[in-house]
Amino acid sequence: MSNENGQPGVDDIEIPETGEATFWRDGVQHTIRADGSEDAEPTWTLHAEEALIAHISRREGKFVADNFDPSRQVVSDDDWRQVVAEVIG
Repeated sequence: MSNENGQPGVDDIEIPETGEATFWRDGVQHTIRADGSEDAEPTWTLHAEEALIAHISRREGKFVADNFDPSRQVVSDDDWRQVVAEVIG
């Protein structure tokens, strides 16, 4: 669902296997970047504008996000978008 300026929201993008994807929320540009190597579990970093706000990984079928505050760790069974939504509030 793109916003009023036609910029993509988190529901408009797919999690990138390589490279990055950009979306907007509340007028702030967010970028999710694929990290890691082909031999390791896939991981991503989530940035709000240029600030790193979370690391996202997939472990045992769940998406997990750590954002440097253990009380804000997020675990989602089925959807990376839910993890992103909970991290960025």
